[in-house]
Amino acid sequence: MAFLLVMGLSIAVGIVTYTVNRSKNQLVENVTGFQKYTTARNIAHTGINMLLSRMDSHDSAILDSLVPGKKAAMVTNFLAGKCTVTAQLASPSALDTIDVLCNAWFMDTTKYMKLRLRRKPVPFPVVGQAVGLRVPNVNFKISGAGGVYGFIDGRNHDENGVLTPQPDTANLPGVGVLNPADTTDILTYADKINGTRDVVIDSTLFDPAVYVDEYINAANITYNDGSVISSATWGTKTDPWIVYCKGDVHISGTVTGWGILVVNGDLRVSGRIDFHGLVIAYKETVIDVLETGGGSKISNIIGGMLVAGPAGSSFEMRGNHTTVYSKKALEIAKYISKLQWYSILYWYE
Repeated sequence: MAFLLVMGLSIAVGIVTYTVNRSKNQLVENVTGFQKYTTARNIAHTGINMLLSRMDSHDSAILDSLVPGKKAAMVTNFLAGKCTVTAQLASPSALDTIDVLCNAWFMDTTKYMKLRLRRKPVPFPVVGQAVGLRVPNVNFKISGAGGVYGFIDGRNHDENGVLTPQPDTANLPGVGVLNPADTTDILTYADKINGTRDVVIDSTLFDPAVYVDEYINAANITYNDGSVISSATWGTKTDPWIVYCKGDVHISGTVTGWGILVVNGDLRVSGRIDFHGLVIAYKETVIDVLETGGGSKISNIIGGMLVAGPAGSSFEMRGNHTTVYSKKALEIAKYISKLQWYSILYWYE
């Protein structure tokens, strides 16, 4: 009887001891597991914040990959763990939406996160015509020799300058001006202008002061006053540039480019320019835009051109230059990576 009592007490004590030890082990496992989860989560958060910081600081290694067909990637090791973050367009046709995926590892614990970002360009001018002339009483002329003339076309073209299937709801007028009197002078050259209308009065024509500082600060290359450019390549379709000319500039040779060209002065083109995007020429004093060259390609400026200056400024095409409106080329210029604001649409963990 005493033996059975001792055995019973031993078993009871053993069960209590086992239960206490098991509770301790479970507590340690729970604390350790929570620590591993928290660390993995912190690694993931840190990795995403590092990517967003690089985007905010205009890191070209990241931003230049946020185009159709490419993916930005970043791998970091910290807190004794590892994190991989990728970012790419949610759809090749949606340049304003970016998906960010993150995987973080700490010991045997993995943390996954997904974000969707919306990017919005800094102020970008509304292009309402192939050529917008914010110039009161502009001196406008299209001339040529040997049957070769310049041409302005407000009908929509693709980014390479090929006319889109017509009719196209994206078509615009050829030329926009401020004053009714200017329409009479421009209509003199109606046979060299096309679009929904040859010329329109547009009191809302762009004001360069609203946005050019953003472009100047983000310029990929800057030319000084009086520069003569005999040959240059400014960016590509997948890597468009911002080019800033600080004063008068003369393009004497062959120049190709994608993006935004800003000229704070007179613009003279005697060579050939094939530029896809937005061309801005502005000046506080009288500005002269003179095109005397040309080329054999489909177009010379594909996108849109905006000119701003005081009364007496001029816009003259003497050669066989062609300026055509392209919604797509302007869209590419609008979403240059350096010119974006980012907001978070959702953050999934």
